[in-house]
Amino acid sequence: MNDILLIIILTLAIAIGFFLGKRYSPKKNNQFHKVFDDPKYFQGLNYLLNEQPDKAVDAFVESLEVNQITLETHLALGNLMRKQGQVDRAIRIHQNLLARPLLDLTHQHQVHLELGKDFMAAGLLDRAEMLLKEVIKESPSLRNTAQRYLLDIYQDERDWEKAIEIGESLLGGKFFKDSIQKKHSMNQMIAHFYCELAEESLNKNKKSAAKKFLLNAQSIDKLSIRASLLIANLNNEESNYKQSIKILNKTIKDNPAFIIETLPILCKAYDGLYGHQGFDKFLKITESQISREPSIEAVLFLIDQLLVRSKEKLSYNKKAQELLSDYTLKCSSLEGFNKLLSIRLPTLSGEFAKECNDMHLYLQNLINKKLNYRCSRCGFSGRILHWRCPSCKTWDHMKSIRTDSFN
Repeated sequence: MNDILLIIILTLAIAIGFFLGKRYSPKKNNQFHKVFDDPKYFQGLNYLLNEQPDKAVDAFVESLEVNQITLETHLALGNLMRKQGQVDRAIRIHQNLLARPLLDLTHQHQVHLELGKDFMAAGLLDRAEMLLKEVIKESPSLRNTAQRYLLDIYQDERDWEKAIEIGESLLGGKFFKDSIQKKHSMNQMIAHFYCELAEESLNKNKKSAAKKFLLNAQSIDKLSIRASLLIANLNNEESNYKQSIKILNKTIKDNPAFIIETLPILCKAYDGLYGHQGFDKFLKITESQISREPSIEAVLFLIDQLLVRSKEKLSYNKKAQELLSDYTLKCSSLEGFNKLLSIRLPTLSGEFAKECNDMHLYLQNLINKKLNYRCSRCGFSGRILHWRCPSCKTWDHMKSIRTDSFN
């Protein structure tokens, strides 16, 4: 029913457009009457009355002559089809426009841009890239807009070098002239592109190339958390533990929400720098951070480390239980309670032990279903951190869910 109402509105808009064109055009043509003389127009009405809106759209488009007055109607209709997921129909509408000889060069570029967006929606990225490059080359007024869509293509194709080139071109143009926030977002995005290149280099064991990419990332975004984590990891591998600790302590101070991503690297750095005393130093500084910024994920990481190392130092087992018990009481953490229950299960016996074990398994099943990260832009949730949201494709909007709620 909504589609039928939509077609009625579009039909009225077309008729009004022709009426105004007839009234104000200096040429005394009879375009307004011509469309109603076209049998396809009445065929479209017939489709509409028989609740066949798809066929109605096709018939109306074929009956509507393309000129300066009706071009915007065609473009609006094509955009509408694309947004509704009817990409094939949007492509046909825009290709139909390009087949008309009356379009001037400016409007051809506009249609090319829209057709490029259609191909992107259809997953035909090669064809979209070709059209967008043509617009960039030939239309100064649409160049930056086409570049922004081309940037999306290069990100989807993971062609990070081309993405950097386009991003830097946008920063140097007028696209972000009046928006400091958008410029900052683009800088953050380009920093991620360099981090992607760095990770690809690390996977190929090309550490020298990775370092260069990470330095570029930090030069364009000094606050890049991802670059800091990767650099700290490299420092650990090269036994440059002191520098790693310096970087990571600053990262935790500036971005406490990312503490769980930071702690494993930081723990290795303290172990490497101070040997057997390293973990105690790490434990002390992390407890201090948790007291300021409570985090059950950070506490659980400490507990696991304490329990693993309790074979070497028996007092760590008691320390783990005390730390977990205190945190659970202060912050009412369900995950903390369940972890504490699992630690104390071996000390229980009889029917009570069985009931506690059943409770532990039930709670663990709930915890395993918990989503750890959520995109602040679109609400997408997942168990692992994505630097780029898989749903809305934006960077740096996936944040840790610091609650004990289960979603």
